[in-house]
Amino acid sequence: MRSPEFDLADLEGILPSFLRHSGAAVALKDLDGRYLYANEGFSAFADRPADELVGQSDEDVLPPDLVAVLGSAHDEALQQRRSISVEVEISIDGRRVLFTSTHFPVFDDHERLIAIGVVALQAATKAQEAHEAKRALARAESKNARLVSTLRNLEELALTDGLTGAWNRRRFEESVESEIHRAARECQPLTMMLVDIDHFKCINDTLGHDAGDKVLVELAGLLRDSVRRSDSVTRWGGEEFVLLLPNTGLTAAQALAERIRERIEKHSFELVDRVTASFGVAEFVAMESWADWMRRGDQALYEAKENGRNQVAVSHPPPLTTALEGDVRPAGNFVKLVWKNRFNSGHALIDAQHEGLVRAANELLVSVLSSRGDDHATELSRQLIRDIRQHFSDEESLLGDIDYSCLSQHRQEHAALVTKANELAASVSRGEQPVAELFQFLAYEVIMRHMLGSDRHYFPMLSAADQAGSPA
Repeated sequence: MRSPEFDLADLEGILPSFLRHSGAAVALKDLDGRYLYANEGFSAFADRPADELVGQSDEDVLPPDLVAVLGSAHDEALQQRRSISVEVEISIDGRRVLFTSTHFPVFDDHERLIAIGVVALQAATKAQEAHEAKRALARAESKNARLVSTLRNLEELALTDGLTGAWNRRRFEESVESEIHRAARECQPLTMMLVDIDHFKCINDTLGHDAGDKVLVELAGLLRDSVRRSDSVTRWGGEEFVLLLPNTGLTAAQALAERIRERIEKHSFELVDRVTASFGVAEFVAMESWADWMRRGDQALYEAKENGRNQVAVSHPPPLTTALEGDVRPAGNFVKLVWKNRFNSGHALIDAQHEGLVRAANELLVSVLSSRGDDHATELSRQLIRDIRQHFSDEESLLGDIDYSCLSQHRQEHAALVTKANELAASVSRGEQPVAELFQFLAYEVIMRHMLGSDRHYFPMLSAADQAGSPA
């Protein structure tokens, strides 16, 4: 990776007029509005050291009145794909100074918008600099390929741990949600591996922090060499790393963790010779947030440490009643499900049917626990099966409309559940099994496990379809 000084030299070659002019404030922002680069002139404009601006947004560094005006210009340049100029007044050394701030789009060789440039000139010098500014902008466009390369390096720098070259926490947090959605869309597993160097404090205390830093760099290299290009290695903090493993289930990830653990143990580090590490492995499950997923991985890592270090511990998916803790209430020997807004998909029909099925299951539970007799409970169970079949039909039609890639698998799951429900209902009718058995299957297997588990995999697709179909 090239150093920040090399990137600055590239920019000086692209925007020479601006960077030579002491009154010009120049910055480059990603499409989300975070600064990739700022020169010293922009430091005065923002009243913040230039190196502190990288990775920050306007909301982080500017007063609210400036945020509103500059944010509007950024959004307009983004949407209209043309330069937008606004006038703002800021305080410099106790005096009010009027600036003209121009936001302009930056495109790559394929005309894709990749960044927003910002140039602010004092209004007093605006007229005499206007011609030079236009020429410099034209020159920037003619040297667009170099600018694209520089932007990519700057963005990589903002998202990379400076010591190890691994991803930093910000990049992980920006990527993990999209990986979760992709795994759901493609019906593929996704697993997280946490790695923590054993007794790292002793290395720092006995050999010094320089030695500790070298161990971190060597370890990061070992981790990168041990995984695929599609996997990511993040330095989470201190001596802890997080690996994100798409298309990898828990068993395969556990085996990979064991291979990496052995490789680290056998590796001769430059200054320390022998280093070991502990591992926590957790596969994502549909009912949890990524923060809950991370906590499970961290708990597994803690167990590996507590059990003697230099080993791999695995977090198995929690039982459904644990995942739904706070959403179920005891009712005799059964549990009553409590509908929560977090179960919603955002699609009116699906959400109404899901909530209706939960309500119907709870009515069946009341009947099972009451003294009204099995006939009433049996009739409620039959109606619940009819409602479930109707929901499955409507759901399959919707999933076909949005081209859900797992529809065939989902349809097979529906068919198996309906077949089992009908078999149990027939057995209840013949007096071979109590209606409580049928309730258990409908409430737990169909509604709790399937509806609140498998169905959640397609929820992100519904949001994406809504956004694609909404007017611009």
